[in-house]
Amino acid sequence: MDSELFGLLLFGIGIGVIFIIILPLAFYLKGKKLRTVEDILESGNHYYSLNIFMALHGLLHYGSVFLFDWYAKRYNLLSDRNKVPAQASILFKVYFVIFMLCVLLMFLSTLFFE
Repeated sequence: MDSELFGLLLFGIGIGVIFIIILPLAFYLKGKKLRTVEDILESGNHYYSLNIFMALHGLLHYGSVFLFDWYAKRYNLLSDRNKVPAQASILFKVYFVIFMLCVLLMFLSTLFFE
């Protein structure tokens, strides 16, 4: 019983952080920062800033681009990512890391259910 309660607590923390931190940060980044990054990295093509669903995918994509060299090289963005303002790239990295930690918490919570 206690392990199931702990699992529910982990899942609740993961969902809570998504709704309290991740979604407001996504709306903030979609406002201006995403368009700025798309102007620099995608030559002005605004694929990810069309709607919030595409923006959520784009935030994870650009977070990966800023965090991992091999990922940026795969999409030919390694040289262009240095042109993005440091504050914007840090916010995308923070978004990516917090999102992955929330997903990890939610999946770890399944280990405590019987």
